[in-house]
Order: sequence, then C-alpha cells, then structure tokens
Amino acid sequence: MPATPKNKVFYQIHEAKERLGLSMMDLAVLVAERKLLLSAALGGILIEDGVLEEQLDFGCTYAPQCQNFVHGLVDLRPEDGWEVLRAGSHTINFLPAEKGYHRRLIDSRSQSSGRLATREDVGLRHEELMRYLALEQSLEDVTPSERPEKRRAPTAYDWEEAQLEAFRLVYFDGVPPSFGALIRHIQAWYIAKGGRVPDESTLKRRLRKFWTLFGPEAQDKAA
Repeated sequence: MPATPKNKVFYQIHEAKERLGLSMMDLAVLVAERKLLLSAALGGILIEDGVLEEQLDFGCTYAPQCQNFVHGLVDLRPEDGWEVLRAGSHTINFLPAEKGYHRRLIDSRSQSSGRLATREDVGLRHEELMRYLALEQSLEDVTPSERPEKRRAPTAYDWEEAQLEAFRLVYFDGVPPSFGALIRHIQAWYIAKGGRVPDESTLKRRLRKFWTLFGPEAQDKAA
C-alpha cells in the first residue's frame, strides 16, 4: 500500500478508492446513502446565501441575503456527489444548507447559476476518511454469529475504544515510529483507564490490520 503523503488534507477520489479498497460504484452508493461525505476543490467560487420560501402552489422561491467568495474545499449534497461519481461530471447548483435556507453557486462572470465539477475535483477530506476507516474497522470486529436480540457477557477489554484511541493518536499526533511504539501507547492507555491490560501478543493480533494500513507512513518518515 502506498505511503500516505505528509500533511495530507484531501484525498482525490482515485486515492480514496485505493485507501478504502472500493470501486467507483461502491463509493457512489455510500455517498448517495449519506455514509460518506464527498467534498470538492472548486477554487474560488461565489456563493449566494439566502432564505428558501415555500409558495402556495408547493413551489419555492429563493430570497438572496448575501454573496461571498469561498475558497478551498466545499461539501457536496449526496445527490450531486452521486451524479459526479456516476457520470464523471455534473453541474453543482446548490451546496448543503440548513432547512429553510439555500446556498447557491453563482458564476461570477456570467452571474448564471452552477459550477461544473468532475471526478478529478472531488474526494474525501482527511477527517472524513479517518471517520469511515474507524467505522469500517469497528464493523469488522462484529462476527455474523452475534445477534442483537441476544445479550452477550461484557468483554474484558474495550477493543472498540482502544481502536478509536489508535485512530485518535494517528490523527492528532501522527503515526508512531514503529508497531512496538503503537503497542506501548495502547498499553499505557489501558493503564490510564485503570482497567485490565491485554498481553502484548493479543494487542499485536488486534492492531495488526491497523498497522498494515498506517505503518507505511512511519516507514516513509524514517526514510
């Protein structure tokens, strides 16, 4: 697996596919189902913010309040993200907004509505990718034999919280220099919680997939 570039803040869609091991259609479905939040790097764009007013004939009118240039990444609505991934390109007319309001993209040159986005423009923010990886890892720990209606005895170790601690460590402090350093950090975390501490072999088995995913970055830093 290729090493993660340092200070990565945005993964283009082809990079996200490789990190998650999913097809383009898989990603499109996750975006449409609101399980992944797609963002776009559209450069400086003019956004009109305003109120969305419902009419008696069940239509809507847009009452502009202000216009502002926005730079950097913008999040996309699920329906727009789906279209970009499915068709390869799509004109984005609106961005996500609170209920009763609208955020409309304005072409600053023609004053017409909309901005074309292509697959090359879209991807996942770093924190969104980390959130989904953490969710995916937690789901892998649930075996098919576990049924919601059956109560299970509590486990001796809180593995889900330990994995989230590992993701928190990578997100805020970076990847540890070695697998052993990661193991020692999690052992110290268990000690700080005041509970039982798993043995080293058990921790290695539980965190091996995590290290396979993030370990190459440590090797890249050491190079």
